[in-house]
Amino acid sequence: MMALPLVNTTVNIIVGSITTKIFDSVVTTKLTQKQEKKKWIRDKKLNLFSQLSENILTINCDNLLEKKLQIKEVSSKIILLTEDDSLKTNLQNYNFILEEFECYKSDINLHILNDELISTLSNYMKKL
Repeated sequence: MMALPLVNTTVNIIVGSITTKIFDSVVTTKLTQKQEKKKWIRDKKLNLFSQLSENILTINCDNLLEKKLQIKEVSSKIILLTEDDSLKTNLQNYNFILEEFECYKSDINLHILNDELISTLSNYMKKL
């Protein structure tokens, strides 16, 4: 008679241990995947910010068309990865101004515009 409660207790302990291990494994896997995704997005953003900054700082009248395309390409990737509406708007506005630059050269100080966007990117990177 004593053996039956002992067997039940042993089975309950084993089932409890297995259930706990499975639960821990599932939760740990989910948390790890979420952390890895955040890290990947952060690294991707930093890489794209670096590319965008390089293109902005090297843009001039001689390479305007080429840089304009590169900036638009990198900006579109950043827009997809970010949730910051202000940053998205700044990038869209910058690209719009670059498109219109030829028409309004005399009215647009590209150097100041570039500095402002670099500053915006720098501030955003500090939040990452």
